[in-house]
Amino acid sequence: MKRKILFMPYISLILLLSGCSSSSGSFASDKMIKLENEVYITSNETVTEDELAEQIGEIEVSSTNESDLNEANTISSNTYKVGTRLFKMINKNTKDMIAVEDSTSRYFIAYNNNYTEK
Repeated sequence: MKRKILFMPYISLILLLSGCSSSSGSFASDKMIKLENEVYITSNETVTEDELAEQIGEIEVSSTNESDLNEANTISSNTYKVGTRLFKMINKNTKDMIAVEDSTSRYFIAYNNNYTEK
C-alpha cells in the first residue's frame, strides 16, 4: 500500500509535464502571410476579380516552421505555396488588408493582424 502512495505522485508529475510541452516552431494561426514586416491572417471572406487592383507580390517562402519565415524582406506564408499571388484591393489600404489568390482562382481577404475596423 505504501508503494502505491509513493508511486502516484510520480505518475501525476509525468502526466502533468507531458501535457505542458510546447512546440517551438508552431504558429499562433494557420493561413498566415508575412508581407513587408506585417502579418496577415486569411479569412473565409472572398472578393471578386473586379475588386482587385494590382498584384503586389507573391509568396517566396512557404514553411510550417516559424523560424524559416523571419527574413525581413521576404514574402512568406505557413499555408500558401511559393508563387501564390497577392493583390491590393480597390479602395483598401494594404496595411489593413490584401487579397490572396488560392489554387482554385478564388480570392480571399487577408486582414492585417493589427487591423481593427473603424
